[in-house]
Amino acid sequence: MKQKPTGILEFFARHNEAFACKVGYSRTRGTFDRYKVVYSHLAAYIRGRYRKDDIPLQRIRSSFVEGFDNWLRVKCRLAPNSIWGYMIAVKHIFMLARNEGLMAVNPFASYVNSYTGVDRGYLSEEELVRLMEVPARTRVEEQVRDLFLFSAFTGLAYIDIKNLRETNVRKYFDGNWWLILRRHKTQVESNVRLLDVPLRLVEKYRGSQPDGHLFPVPSNNCCNENLHHLAERCGIKTHLTFHVGRHTFATIALNRGMPIETLSRILGHTNIRTTQIYAKITDRKVSADMAALAGSLAAVEADICRKI
Repeated sequence: MKQKPTGILEFFARHNEAFACKVGYSRTRGTFDRYKVVYSHLAAYIRGRYRKDDIPLQRIRSSFVEGFDNWLRVKCRLAPNSIWGYMIAVKHIFMLARNEGLMAVNPFASYVNSYTGVDRGYLSEEELVRLMEVPARTRVEEQVRDLFLFSAFTGLAYIDIKNLRETNVRKYFDGNWWLILRRHKTQVESNVRLLDVPLRLVEKYRGSQPDGHLFPVPSNNCCNENLHHLAERCGIKTHLTFHVGRHTFATIALNRGMPIETLSRILGHTNIRTTQIYAKITDRKVSADMAALAGSLAAVEADICRKI
């Protein structure tokens, strides 16, 4: 009896079941949730475009990939970077299927897509001071303001701050207090020295949580709502999120002269190109660097100018 060919949704579902068993160990919940969302979009595309419940992997060609891309853009109205991320997930599924000998061709061979750089926004040092000085109206608002400032002075993401425990705070070989941790998203080591502001915040909340966590951390939605109110009251136009806090740290560090290689390690990135997305060089930094270059070349330029 001839074996029924494996369908893309059948194979994708098996992948997600296996992936679910690894969540919390070698895989993250966020990545698993993304695979589930992509699966649902793919199932809707197959039902809407082909009027079928599934399609055999052997029959999938480049037209299927191009059609799914167009479906996400036109039917689902997704942003370009969301589509980019979803197509990477589908490409991974097809690669696994090809490795198992279930596909004869690579349907992504002619597909071209790329990530579009997004200006995440950041706060200037003057805006950070204004945020520090704005009076908090509630206890939760004070906590959220403190957590955002902690992010802006350490570069930590929301989930990493939420997971911080008092055992992550240690005195390092240089005699200073550091955060020693692995990033939740990548499991890459990210060691950050505690400057005066985050160190004071650590002392403010130390011992306040019965379970050993360092800070009381409200939900992400609650944080974003309170950050919105704080920004309004101190005249900050940037839409405040913890991404902005992390980007603020990267921008200030770079503009204060920190090498991008050092910044990349502090942020726990696996690729320096990721750091370049966060690190925005301001006009003030460019001006200062050009002034330094002009000073170092003054003698050379004077000699050349005499000969022009």
